[in-house]
Amino acid sequence: MVTQPIPVTKVREDKKSSGVLISTLQSTLLVFLLFFPLTFMRMYFHEAGHALFNLTQRVPIHFIYAHPFSFVGFSRPMADYQSFWQHASGTITELLLFGLIFILLWKHRSFYTLPFLIVFPWICIYNGIGGFFDISGHSGDYYNIILIMGWPATGFYVMSLILTVVGIFFFISLMPLLGLASDDGKTLFVLPSAMLLYTAVGLLVAYFLVPGSPIDIRYHLAPEIIQSAYYRPIFLGSIGILLGVIYIVLYRRVFQRIPQVLKTETVNLTWGDFWYPGLLFTVSVILGLIVIS
Repeated sequence: MVTQPIPVTKVREDKKSSGVLISTLQSTLLVFLLFFPLTFMRMYFHEAGHALFNLTQRVPIHFIYAHPFSFVGFSRPMADYQSFWQHASGTITELLLFGLIFILLWKHRSFYTLPFLIVFPWICIYNGIGGFFDISGHSGDYYNIILIMGWPATGFYVMSLILTVVGIFFFISLMPLLGLASDDGKTLFVLPSAMLLYTAVGLLVAYFLVPGSPIDIRYHLAPEIIQSAYYRPIFLGSIGILLGVIYIVLYRRVFQRIPQVLKTETVNLTWGDFWYPGLLFTVSVILGLIVIS
């Protein structure tokens, strides 16, 4: 029997396809894992900012309800609902703190500083796009400030737009550290898929663990928490698609014109790298489960 050799081109194509699949899975897993510590850090210092205002009013804090999952957090009780600072202190605190961290770490950006660098642009995106929805939906900190202070919504729409643009630019500037090149079509799969998986975990946690938990018993917030978990897949999934499209369609076209200081080299991920995001994921989830249960 004469056996026919496998064409070299076929072997190369199979290896290339296998490599693309593995790199896609690695980037998806990395984004999924990073969203837990990212959210925990963002939410903790947002709610701590609200709590800090309480302390200035000598009002004791009963709950800093911060966790790594895809539903709302709280600081309770509220010291003075009619105060501008009661509603603004959370966003101001997280922007100032993580803005400073971002500036200090930017020149040292790497796979290992990424979890702390990426928080600031995500805060900008989250508060920017979320601000549009909150104002139009008559909810959230921005709308409460507008209602209390009697200020026009236009200024908050402009601020939300600025935050969104700044956040998107710096978020996609860091995406090469996720193993995603600007000419890599897998980005359109990686970002929305990872974000949807992340919100699916949050939805399960909210549905099964929040009802009857201490914050629900004391403040009856389970319906609001579960409702927020239900809309997060649409919200985050849409942001994932938006970021992927901008990165592939727009960013690579202007990449050559971007100053060198703003460019980031693409990281080639290996499975051995995942001990680090896996550790951050594990710590944040354990702490989060302790907080909400």
